[in-house]
Amino acid sequence: MILAVDCREFVPGRVTGIGRFLGGLLEEIARSRPHVTTVALAGEAAPVPVTAPHIRVHRLPGDLTLYWDQVLLPRVLRQIGATAFFSPYYKAPLAAPCPTVVTIHDLIPLRFPAYTRGPWRLYAAAFRAWAAILSRRAAAVITDSAHSKTDLLAALGLATERVHVIPIGVGEEFQPGLPAEAVASATARYGIRGAYILAVGNFLPHKNLPRLVAAYSALPGTLRRRASLVLAGTPAGHGPRYGVDRTTLVRPGVLLPGFIAPEDLPLLYAGATALVCPSLIEGFGLPVLEAMACGTPVVCARAGALPEVAGDAALYVDPADVRSIAAGLEKVLEDEPLRRELASRGLARARLF
Repeated sequence: MILAVDCREFVPGRVTGIGRFLGGLLEEIARSRPHVTTVALAGEAAPVPVTAPHIRVHRLPGDLTLYWDQVLLPRVLRQIGATAFFSPYYKAPLAAPCPTVVTIHDLIPLRFPAYTRGPWRLYAAAFRAWAAILSRRAAAVITDSAHSKTDLLAALGLATERVHVIPIGVGEEFQPGLPAEAVASATARYGIRGAYILAVGNFLPHKNLPRLVAAYSALPGTLRRRASLVLAGTPAGHGPRYGVDRTTLVRPGVLLPGFIAPEDLPLLYAGATALVCPSLIEGFGLPVLEAMACGTPVVCARAGALPEVAGDAALYVDPADVRSIAAGLEKVLEDEPLRRELASRGLARARLF
């Protein structure tokens, strides 16, 4: 068997959620699937983070257009003798020479109102049409959560047996008890001093960062002096969705360290007093799982798939209510026994994934 994997999400100087998903997939193939010859289809300068005797890299041209997807990619698949093609997102050739498996992590472009109004309505309609065509042509569709599967069945009219829920897991680097010296060194590199609440992700509107910053700013001054708010990530958007202007998030006590190197992310989780995830919608919520695996207490929104991931191991807030978010932050900062309880529950919950 020759499995071709679309690894174009690996790009120099940037790590996306899909890129981390791909890295975990390749690590599992390297560890437990030596009988599966795997070809990583990657850009010319893309860093493929996993090596193994049965994994080889096939470099692709730099100009990756729709023409390339639909015309040139099938040629590459024939050239390498692929017997199956895996896509980690909703891109795949409609006329592939082998069965394809596509991943639709969520339908946020259709479900979040800000992405379906005004000039973006045409994009949302095109996305719906393309996702429906692609998923019906594919041999199978993978999604991250039961929440996302429900959306897929309702919006795209797919048969339930064709959509497979495979939750995302976390790597072994996300673990409790990381060395204090390494944690201190990592936080110092990003200009973080003292206690902090951590949020991880991009700056797209559904991440709800303006309300989070407003909630933090509403905390008593004694708490804000005790703990800063760290918004870790980059503002870049994709499709028609552009990130919130970072200048609107700059407030006293709010730190924006920018891109976090993958090797530093577990250390930032480990050093945090708590992780906060106030998203208005999520198809999974990987930072919640990663934080729990590190033994970090979690405050998160009761929205989208987040309760499916966090279970009884998080302190929930209403993401549409600044006062609710502020109350959750205040409670987790003030209540040490609660933090210990959330950390313990989080570790147990993370082991289920």
